[in-house]
Order: sequence, then C-alpha cells, then structure tokens
Amino acid sequence: MPGTVARRYVQVNQSTSETSSTRNTLVVVAAEFCGTFTFLLLSFIGAQTAIVNNSPGNTNSGAILLPSSLFYIAASFGSALAANVWIFYRVSGGMFNPAVTLALVLAKQVTPLCALLILPAQLVGSIAASAVVLGLLPGPLRVANSLSSGINVAQGLFLEMFLTAQLVLAVYFLAVEKHRATYLAPVGIGIALFIAHMAGTDYTGTSVNPARSFGPAVLTGFVSYHWIFWLGPFLGAVLAFGVYSFFKWLDYSAANPGQDDDDIERVIMVPPGSESQGPSETR
Repeated sequence: MPGTVARRYVQVNQSTSETSSTRNTLVVVAAEFCGTFTFLLLSFIGAQTAIVNNSPGNTNSGAILLPSSLFYIAASFGSALAANVWIFYRVSGGMFNPAVTLALVLAKQVTPLCALLILPAQLVGSIAASAVVLGLLPGPLRVANSLSSGINVAQGLFLEMFLTAQLVLAVYFLAVEKHRATYLAPVGIGIALFIAHMAGTDYTGTSVNPARSFGPAVLTGFVSYHWIFWLGPFLGAVLAFGVYSFFKWLDYSAANPGQDDDDIERVIMVPPGSESQGPSETR
C-alpha cells in the first residue's frame, strides 16, 4: 500500500508539472504574439507616416530619406521596442524577433521546442500588425523591406548580419547577463535598434528581424531576395553568440571588476589590494 500511494503521488506531481509547463509555454507564446503585434504596429505606423511625408525631391547624396524622416523611423522602431520589451520582459522575455529567439536558444535560455512554438506567434503578430496598418492608414502599405538602388544582394545580406549582431549583443550583455541595471535592459535594446535603423534604413530598410520583414511581404508581395532578411539576421545572431561566448570564456567580468558595484565610497576610496582593511584604514 505505501508503494501504491508513493507511485500515485509521483504521478500526480508529474501531471501537475506537465500541466504547469504547458501553461507556461502557452503564456509565453501568447505574450510573444501580443508583444510582436504591438511593437510592429506602432513601428509601422511611425515608418508609414515618415515615408508618406518624406520629400519626393530629396536628392541629398542619393539618399532615399530625408534625415528627419530617417530619424523618425529609427525613433519609432527603437522606442516601440523599448516600451514593449519592458512590458513583456517578465512574461516571455520580450523577444519579438526570430533572430533574437535563435540567439537565446544558442545561449540555452530558450528550449528549441519553445522556440518552434514562438516563431509562428511572432510571424502571425507581424502579419496582423501589417494588416491593421493597411486598414487604418490611407494609401498602400509602404513599410516592406527592399534593397536600395546600388545595393546588391551580398551587401544587403552582410549589412543585415552586422546590424543584427549589434542588436543581439545588446540582448546578451544587457538582458541575459544579470547585473544591477538589468531592469534597464529594454532601454539599451531599444537604443540598439534605433542605431541599426539610423545606419541601415537607407540601404535595406533595416530588417534585423525576419518577422518584421515577413508580415508586410505577405500583404504587398515577396521580393526575389526576401531570403536575405532571414539569413542575414540569423547569421547576425550566430555571430553575436560567438562574440558573447568568447568573452564568457575569457571571464570578461574579471577584467574590469567593480563595474556593477554601487558602493561609490568603496570603489573610489579603497585602493587596489586593500579590500581587507577596515573603514578607518581607508580614510
């Protein structure tokens, strides 16, 4: 009888654990859909507004966008990402991007199975955001990614790779690596996306996110080189993981100790090698 009771206890615990795990996964998937939708909805509205109001006579250095329009687009994407990552950070991690999800799988922060469930949620969120923008704003949807005149496929691919690597490094060092300012990680990640758009929008439209490119393409049509907006960000995630792993292997935190210390008196007044001295000895 005791053995039977024990087996039933184990079975109940396993069932409860499986139910809890399934529920948690569903919560993460739902949050990724909602977060991707709101992030891209606000970003696309900002980008559409900037593009529609961009001067058609702009010929400065062959650039497609006026500096003010470029800044408006970058600010729309960067601030929308920062806000929504901050909202959903404690729910799903605030990925909203298959390349970031891949980066977290590589760092063993997300399981491959969970990533496979998250991907459709991100793609559907992007399609939904694109459809809402198309329905709410006048004119055609003009936020699809495309290469500018003079930029070939290889250039576009590597631009996307390096821009994505910058974004993913921000995720690794600000969010994955825990520190006193982890709660501010969404701000740094949003700034990284802002910089990526300032640097790349005139050339590729700045994807750095396969979901961001996929949604508008579903509604407006796929360009023949659409694949670079998948491969480039995925390569960028792998590149960033290599850099991150290299610094982890080197134990980077030991090279500059005290950077996460908020004891200002101790950091400023205690000379190296005298940590064992009492407070009176440091004055």
